[in-house]
Amino acid sequence: MLRLAFHDSSDIPAKVLEATDIRITGGVLWNHTEHGLIARFASGSWRHRGIYYPSISLTGACCLAFGIARDSLISDPVSLFSVTGATLRANGVAIAEYDEQLDLWHGLIRPLTWQVMRIVSAAAVSALADVDRPVILNPWDYPADALPPAISSSK
Repeated sequence: MLRLAFHDSSDIPAKVLEATDIRITGGVLWNHTEHGLIARFASGSWRHRGIYYPSISLTGACCLAFGIARDSLISDPVSLFSVTGATLRANGVAIAEYDEQLDLWHGLIRPLTWQVMRIVSAAAVSALADVDRPVILNPWDYPADALPPAISSSK
């Protein structure tokens, strides 16, 4: 189970929701079963039920997924995803920035651009992707083919 928390200026979550699957389409967070529309990005904050929050966190063993069911690229499990303003982080590492004008996410470490992603409970990954031949993509790992030879050969 994922725990989605909305944070105001204090460290204490102002609002908490639980779900097994959070979908992100551009600047919209939603869930197809329990919650429907959860939040929308606007003017540097995330609007949930009329209140603007500067940051959101998703905790619990979860994976980032790109693509459609059974053909998804899946990340290794992560214990914390967070979004502060337009910056998406995985375990504290900034991995993407949201471009509100283009309604796209741009990778900060990998040269990726995407509009749609899901954050899924690690326990639910087997229902999402073919676990017999998973394709792992961690956008917080610098691609080995883009590293200088001295660095990439040590991996």
